Amino acid sequence: MGTDLRLPVVVGVDGTDQSTRALRYAVREAQRHDCGIHIVHAVHETAPVAPMLPLVSMETFDEVGRRIVTDAARYVHGIDPNVPVETSVLHGTRTRVVADVGENARMIVLGHRDRALLGRVLTSSTTTGVGARAHCPVVSVPSTWVDGQVHGRVVVGVDGSAASKDALGLAFSAAAERGASLTVLHAWKLPSAYDDIIASRVMVDEWRRTGQAEMEQTVAPWREIYPEVDVEIDLRHQYPAPALVGATEGADLVVVGRRGHGAPLGLYLGSVARTLIREARCPVEIAPQHVREETPPAARVSDSEVSPQA
Repeated sequence: MGTDLRLPVVVGVDGTDQSTRALRYAVREAQRHDCGIHIVHAVHETAPVAPMLPLVSMETFDEVGRRIVTDAARYVHGIDPNVPVETSVLHGTRTRVVADVGENARMIVLGHRDRALLGRVLTSSTTTGVGARAHCPVVSVPSTWVDGQVHGRVVVGVDGSAASKDALGLAFSAAAERGASLTVLHAWKLPSAYDDIIASRVMVDEWRRTGQAEMEQTVAPWREIYPEVDVEIDLRHQYPAPALVGATEGADLVVVGRRGHGAPLGLYLGSVARTLIREARCPVEIAPQHVREETPPAARVSDSEVSPQA
């Protein structure tokens, strides 16, 4: 790279309104971290063309891609001319191209396109695919995000798994950078309605006592590293996905972990993360697995130390 981007924020663009929102979010992150922005557009190697239309060459698609990234760079400089910008037009699927460029990035930012329920089922989400594969944090920016609207609160979902501990470090860092408070949310609910009735009458009070103690133990090492962050532990007897979606109202960011590689079609991202990408009212940051290596040793608890409900 000719431009010193110092671990840039990578933004995938396609010329739509959602990529414009992603660009604005990326500018704020670049300003926060004093780094540059790498704008990427993926030209798919095949494109559907109706039989009655003239053939279109790949050079034409490349020209469109170059125009899209040029307009995006101009948009970024219109917000802040001091943010270094680099652009790339690459061939391949959007998921692979953006994830590959993100190998040397601080984070990847993507705008989320609202879809009808049928579209959610039948259409593969670029954000979901990139979030499942990237080696850096991936942020999904929803249509409800408003640049300049600050609530002063970051939310992180924690369930005792290794993936949620990955998210915890990112969330503390994000809260400290923003001067925001941090809500550590742990939610559980048994899948069986019968068992849930029993749990709600017998186990909830005991679970709250043990859960509060376990969450305090989990966040204690991070409190020492980020003593300036005001932390609230929020325990809910509720399914995790709707609990986190509800918590995004009035938040600046929600951070979640992801599962390991191995499942097909990006399902290893996890149902909670995929639900948040679809329905969150604030940006969603997905923590990569390698963040776990930066977790303070005291924050790593064994499986036997995690509550059965986690």
